[in-house]
Amino acid sequence: MTLIYLLRHAESVANKSGVLAGRLPNIGLSPLGEQQARRLAKSLQPLTFSKVYRSPLQRCQETITPYLLLTEKRASIQDDFIEMDYGAWSGEKLSDLRKEALWKVIQSRPSKVKFPKGESFFGASRRIKRGLNEISKRHPKGSVLVVSHGDPIKIAVQLALDGELDKFQRLVIDPGSITIIDWPNCAVLGVNLPASSLSNFSNPVTTKSLKKRRTLGGGTNGTTSL
Repeated sequence: MTLIYLLRHAESVANKSGVLAGRLPNIGLSPLGEQQARRLAKSLQPLTFSKVYRSPLQRCQETITPYLLLTEKRASIQDDFIEMDYGAWSGEKLSDLRKEALWKVIQSRPSKVKFPKGESFFGASRRIKRGLNEISKRHPKGSVLVVSHGDPIKIAVQLALDGELDKFQRLVIDPGSITIIDWPNCAVLGVNLPASSLSNFSNPVTTKSLKKRRTLGGGTNGTTSL
């Protein structure tokens, strides 16, 4: 089993201004995002990761840099977890995009959507699944950290749940949040978690203990302390 910790980058200047950044260059963190990144570093430090991967975009690099400096680790770029290519929509205000006819289709039937001059959600789902498979093959045991973006993380959760792509927009993934999935066993341990809660997941999770927790009635032997 591979526990994959999916970290959405901290707040970016695009998040703060309500712009759909996509893959545009030079989109860094906001002042709040920089604070979040420093707090994330301290929250992640007690956990043991066999490898750290990140999207190639600047906001992901800036998010994980404080952690890398604190732990003297290195992050490898994993292109499969890059942000969606929103094509002609990139750089536009979300308030304006909500007025487009395509917006309603994105919310209800994203599996049918391909952004003008950009990527389809179906294509994004295929590359994210490829990335999850590749990471689990490289690291068949232990935990891996992946720094990515909101929509790719939502899609990863739907894949782990074997859910419909058209329902992935029901999920909420905030900047700086952590989502934990077991791949390829397809279990979801946490979604949109604040970094401060990660101490609850610091105990080793084994295949045997996870099976007990997935049983009818909810199981026992979880890692959360009340």
